[in-house]
Amino acid sequence: MLRPLVSGPAVSRLSRENAVWIAPQRRSFAQRQTSRSTPSSRLRRERRQCITFRRPIITKKLFSSAAAPHPEPTESEPTEHNPTDRINTLIERINENEDQMVQLMDELDLMEDAGNSDGLEDPLSIGEEEYTIESWVQMIRQQYGNAVPDGALNEEELQLYTSLYGEPTIQEIRDEDLANDEKDPDRLFREDGQGGWEEIEYEQNEELQNEAPVVYDMEAGPELKETIAMQRTREVAEQLGGEVMLEQFVNEAVPDSAPRSHPLTREGKFETEPGTINLPKRTVTGPISIILSEFSNKHIADTAHRLFGGPGLPHSTTTPPPRAQLPQLPIPLSASQHHMGGMEANAFVAALYPGIYTSVLSVLTEVRKRLGTDWIRTLVSQDGGPNVLDASGGGAGILAWRDIIRAEYQLMVPDHPEEAPVPYGRSTVLTGSEALRLRASAMLDNTTFLPRLPDYVHVREKPTLDDSRAAPKRKQYDIVIAPHSLLGFEEDYQRKEYVENLWQLLNPNGGVLILLEKGRQKGFECIAGAREMLLKRHIASPDSTEYENFLDSPENKPSAEKEAGMIIAPCTNHSTCPMHNTSGPTKGRKDYCHFEQRYIRPPFLQRIMGAKDRNHEDIKFSYIAVQRGQDLRQQQNVQQDPEATDAAFEGFEHLDEAIEPFHPLSLPRAVYPPLKRRGHVIFDLCTPAGQIERWTVPRSFSRQAYRDARKSKWGDLWALGAKTRIPRKLNLGEKHGEGKKERLARRAADKAASREVDEEGDLERDEEDDEYLDEDDDFSDIPDIPKRKKGQNIPSWKKHNDKKKLRQAYKRRSTAEDA
Repeated sequence: MLRPLVSGPAVSRLSRENAVWIAPQRRSFAQRQTSRSTPSSRLRRERRQCITFRRPIITKKLFSSAAAPHPEPTESEPTEHNPTDRINTLIERINENEDQMVQLMDELDLMEDAGNSDGLEDPLSIGEEEYTIESWVQMIRQQYGNAVPDGALNEEELQLYTSLYGEPTIQEIRDEDLANDEKDPDRLFREDGQGGWEEIEYEQNEELQNEAPVVYDMEAGPELKETIAMQRTREVAEQLGGEVMLEQFVNEAVPDSAPRSHPLTREGKFETEPGTINLPKRTVTGPISIILSEFSNKHIADTAHRLFGGPGLPHSTTTPPPRAQLPQLPIPLSASQHHMGGMEANAFVAALYPGIYTSVLSVLTEVRKRLGTDWIRTLVSQDGGPNVLDASGGGAGILAWRDIIRAEYQLMVPDHPEEAPVPYGRSTVLTGSEALRLRASAMLDNTTFLPRLPDYVHVREKPTLDDSRAAPKRKQYDIVIAPHSLLGFEEDYQRKEYVENLWQLLNPNGGVLILLEKGRQKGFECIAGAREMLLKRHIASPDSTEYENFLDSPENKPSAEKEAGMIIAPCTNHSTCPMHNTSGPTKGRKDYCHFEQRYIRPPFLQRIMGAKDRNHEDIKFSYIAVQRGQDLRQQQNVQQDPEATDAAFEGFEHLDEAIEPFHPLSLPRAVYPPLKRRGHVIFDLCTPAGQIERWTVPRSFSRQAYRDARKSKWGDLWALGAKTRIPRKLNLGEKHGEGKKERLARRAADKAASREVDEEGDLERDEEDDEYLDEDDDFSDIPDIPKRKKGQNIPSWKKHNDKKKLRQAYKRRSTAEDA
């Protein structure tokens, strides 16, 4: 009956997923084994052909129907065991019964059932592949293991099974077992012996019949089944006169969806969201790729290698590792230089834009966190929007700032369409060359480009005796971004004059200045020098409100009043930088303040770098962000002194901000990556007292603090305290001292000189020692060191030992003479 159901147009309307074999009659393996020469044996082989159907067709309703009896073999049916003839005969028979199959399926509603199939597979399904002995044996092995039902394998299949898996165990299968395997979840059928099926009534388990009670209260949960442990707990509670609070078990079983980190820990994070910056294609990488598409990739890469130090671009924004021992040189290309060709401008955009954008975006994210939402929304809402100046980024700083504005504006106006304009405000970019200006203007609309910065240091601020006219109007910017601009100055006074000019460009009512350099020793010293100058001349503190102006009158030394202002990041103190001991460069420095940000390199930068395996980069930078005209230390009572450090050491884990005022700028900042050891975490923090200390947070200190310490990162503000604290030793080098290369060269020269002296046999004392020695002096305490004879080889340990004895003897003699 079922063979005509397995082909034709109706089958094409059904999905063939989870295919199963359809047997014409449900018979046991033992019955098939005894009738291999009968037509049913051929049907067994035909069952293995690629004739598949979904499981919903095999229903008990179908087996109980006698509407389509099983067709008996005709006389024209071949008796030979030819697979091709059998397949052709089967196809002809299916085509003859096509109309009957469609009518039968409509009567039995099988089309709807097939469309609602649950996709369960039959245990004996092979899928939609052709029948092979290997596939049949493999399926039997997977389904039954070593216990193979009787009649499942013929001689050839059994031989293959034995060679692959060993001798199987033959088990007899009863017809009742086959019927039980095919039973429905709620109805039970068995074969009636006449080719049909009859339903068997059985008693279901009472526990399964008990359905969950209907609950009309949507807030009420399902009824909890009492377990053995809860039953024992209830009995103990009754004996003690108490009761069990089941809400406690529910809270433990269902985890809280709230973040596990402490709110103050999340507030002090120094990171972007997500932590790895992926440069936006619409505003950054897409336009740059279009610009570079007009030029040869090889020419751009060769130009970048020539300008930025060869492969790896060590003299670009990339920070090479210290083991490379490369010279710390400024970036050769500057946005303010007037002589820049087309290929040099391409190299600037391709090699410098990604690093500048990433570092500036990281700093702007930190500034927005520390100044709060009101600061940036006030800038957006003011007349004309914020006025921003990119003083040395060539436009990359403006791109980063616009991404910050775009993200904030989406929070302010959630229904704002993505393609609609955003009030970015007024943007100004310093581009000295025409080639760089053309490329920057292709990425920045509504932007003003300046060939040079105005000089407000040497311009009068008020009328003078020589010129009684009013002072010229000055440009004021709400944000001034100056990345990689200080290291290019050779003299310190030039660097201070440049920072002074940028300070004059700021809006005196809350303008923000951002200075940024490469995360190397010289880059940090430039930032630290600018910080020292601003604190000394411009930013007022409670203990320093004025400074002596030596330029106006050396005799009177009048004092000039400082103005309000404060350091926003990264420092949480306004005292002397603990890592900047003296002015000027130092050699041999190991400790310096810098931070890190990871970003994904765009494809064009990957080609220039020649990188084939790693597409991300950790860019290191030193920076400072200062605000002019406003001081949060006075407005919000931000405390930055030793008392604030002691309070931070105790921790604010149980702080109630509604009762006790608190600000993140009173917290210490991690200036190095936390050392996460087994059972404790070590922080190297720059405290509000202006000291570098090492704090330890063990597991026993606090569960919340230890968990957050394990998740902390470089640059975070730490608010949950610590158990121990000690001062951290810093290696700041020596001013005008020897660097590593000079020290190694000196040692090599001394070794060569000593070798020459040993070869000549000259072990005489220095001339300075001979001046005060007299002929009558007693040299009995001086050891007698024999001179090396010609051709004699003295071991090195003997030479050092003799020299040591001489030095000790002369030292004792000089001490005795001084006494």
